[in-house]
Amino acid sequence: AFEHFKKWLVMMETQSEKLLKGLRTDRGGEFTSQEFNDFCESKGIKRELTAPYSPEQNGVAERKNRTVVEKARSMLRSKRLPNEFWGEAVSTAVYILNISPTRAVADKIPYELWTGRRPDVSHLRVFGCLAYALVNLRSKLDDKSVKCIFVGYATQSKAYKL
Repeated sequence: AFEHFKKWLVMMETQSEKLLKGLRTDRGGEFTSQEFNDFCESKGIKRELTAPYSPEQNGVAERKNRTVVEKARSMLRSKRLPNEFWGEAVSTAVYILNISPTRAVADKIPYELWTGRRPDVSHLRVFGCLAYALVNLRSKLDDKSVKCIFVGYATQSKAYKL
């Protein structure tokens, strides 16, 4: 988890051209190690820890987590997809939340605050809808596409997850 955090921090700071100033975490083991504390201190990151067994102290994050899980559950149930697609549903829910308006920041969208530009939404599709993927390696008489279900947006390219 610590190595993942370091990679995320570098990516976040590189993309936003801003430095992380503070971090509030629970007392999970990955956030209380001396190595993690030393790292944050070396970067000038102010640390805050919630009281033990009190998730309500991190209320905003807890509510956002609940919102994401409820959206993912709703998406899976509405399309009668099995729970094995929960990861794709959560990822898609977060993606949609990040490009959607929110009352937390008036007249702005989280994506817009991060990038400085409005998101293009022309590529959005309904989670679980029918989709067709092109089959590149085929013989003359084979089908040109295969029937699939749309389950999200690729993070490394301009593509869909089917």
